[in-house]
Amino acid sequence: MKLSKQILTITGLTGLGLVSMFILNFFILQNILIPDPCYYHSHDINKDFDLFYEMTANEDYHPTPTRLNLISTLTIGGLTG
Repeated sequence: MKLSKQILTITGLTGLGLVSMFILNFFILQNILIPDPCYYHSHDINKDFDLFYEMTANEDYHPTPTRLNLISTLTIGGLTG
């Protein structure tokens, strides 16, 4: 019974970390880092930005998070939780 309670606690805290990091990244940091998505229509992007955001024709060449961004967000959230 004690082991299952510890596993539930660890799972709950990890889930809380995942959700909080996801919210922090996609709703707060993204709005701070990219206040005007149309800015990148006429300006170049650097390699660091290109790792975490991609600009595809499906999104009218506005920055959207890449898989690396999602994986790093979930990893950091799981570790901090």
